[in-house]
Amino acid sequence: MNHHHGHDHSHDYPMCSVLREGSTGHEVMKLQELLRASGNSPGKIDGIFGPMTKTAVLSFQAKNNLVQDGIVGKNTWSALGVHCGSSPSDHCPTLYEWTTGPAVINLQGILKQRGFYTGMIDGVFGPITKTAVLSFQSSMGLVQDGIVGSKTWSALGVHCL
Repeated sequence: MNHHHGHDHSHDYPMCSVLREGSTGHEVMKLQELLRASGNSPGKIDGIFGPMTKTAVLSFQAKNNLVQDGIVGKNTWSALGVHCGSSPSDHCPTLYEWTTGPAVINLQGILKQRGFYTGMIDGVFGPITKTAVLSFQSSMGLVQDGIVGSKTWSALGVHCL
């Protein structure tokens, strides 16, 4: 018997490393995607924290009243909607346009049950899913950002503990 449950969390979830100019890798790509989703263009999503990414971080920090140091630490990750807990929840990853995977299938299923989503349950967070999320957020009086974070999950009835 081997007891591998196939849970490898190394790529699913940013562990909120401190990123700064010169950092590279998966977490930088995640950062760039989140910056782009929040309307601060980091340039190409290439996993390289270069000058454009730094500029995007600075303007994001300015908009969110964070220390403008161009360094992505816990506060900046949190403002981007990434919860840097010691035990990240498996059920409630932050989802936004072009995210894919089982959590998106779960999201689409719930939105469909509630009558907000009429598209295919395909695990791809595309424009139709985003529109459904926006109208759900609007109906619940949530911030309409098209991003599914813990508040939106809770409103959907998913407990993110």
